[in-house]
Amino acid sequence: MKNYILIFCFLLVGSAAVAQQKALYSQYMTNYYLLNPAVAGIEKDWNLKAGYRNQWVGFEGAPKTFYLSGEAALFKKDIQEGQAYHGVGGYVYTDQTGPTTRTGMLLSYAYHVPLNEKVYLSSGVFAGFQQYRFDADKIYLAEGSNERDPVTRNGNLNSFMPDLSVGTFIHSDKFFAGVSLFQVLGNRIFEMDDVEDPSRLARHLMVSGGYNLDVHRNIVVTPSVLLKYVNAAPLQADLNIKGAYHFTDGEKSKHDNMVWAGVSYRTNDAVVGLMGLQFKQQYELSYSYDITTSPMSNYSAGSHEIMLGFRLN
Repeated sequence: MKNYILIFCFLLVGSAAVAQQKALYSQYMTNYYLLNPAVAGIEKDWNLKAGYRNQWVGFEGAPKTFYLSGEAALFKKDIQEGQAYHGVGGYVYTDQTGPTTRTGMLLSYAYHVPLNEKVYLSSGVFAGFQQYRFDADKIYLAEGSNERDPVTRNGNLNSFMPDLSVGTFIHSDKFFAGVSLFQVLGNRIFEMDDVEDPSRLARHLMVSGGYNLDVHRNIVVTPSVLLKYVNAAPLQADLNIKGAYHFTDGEKSKHDNMVWAGVSYRTNDAVVGLMGLQFKQQYELSYSYDITTSPMSNYSAGSHEIMLGFRLN
């Protein structure tokens, strides 16, 4: 198992395996703000959410991620239908994998412009910082190899850097689509002797979209897709479908008490089952379980993720 810890080290610190830099989420369908800063303020209410993900349960050093996010529209009471408005928010997280820990805090701003009475186009930005830490004491190598290894020879490492991400999002009550680019600055993480290419923050491109289908007076089905691309890594696609039952006798709305369930397939990685509920018109609880389909299935018991949400009208 110690050998796997060493593999994680090179995956996360080495510049070739940049795909591991961004935390993985299965429940972004309940919080697209994690994927795109232009989502800030889309529902106008204050949306506060906290999530925890335990990936590859049973695998020593596997990723564990926690986040807390909040976003809303500015001056909600003054916003008229078909009028441009502003969205703001914030997002803090910590992501630990083996000997590496990535912590960040981001603030966001978005501007929503009406294209017609029902469709808005928004653009947004995340700005903040990342702290990247590497604990060499968690790495175990063959006797005498520390002197030869360019990573562990430098001991513990700690890097603090600015972070910037941008995005655009088109949305209405019926559909949504967005494009975002994370870690735009491509900052250098570590620079070590005898390593030709220093580790950098890799740019992550994400493209998302979905459509809300009213299949019954109380039921909405939402098929959606997420494409993720990082240089030097294969394109990854998430294919999702989610169904929600609204407990209402009138027109369905985002404030309804509801239950929902869904299935997601992440290429070359996992099949995900998701479920959740919204109660008292403002509290939200959801859970997901990833059934690993990659070779990691031989070493882990899947992944768990939970999210708690609160909506302030």
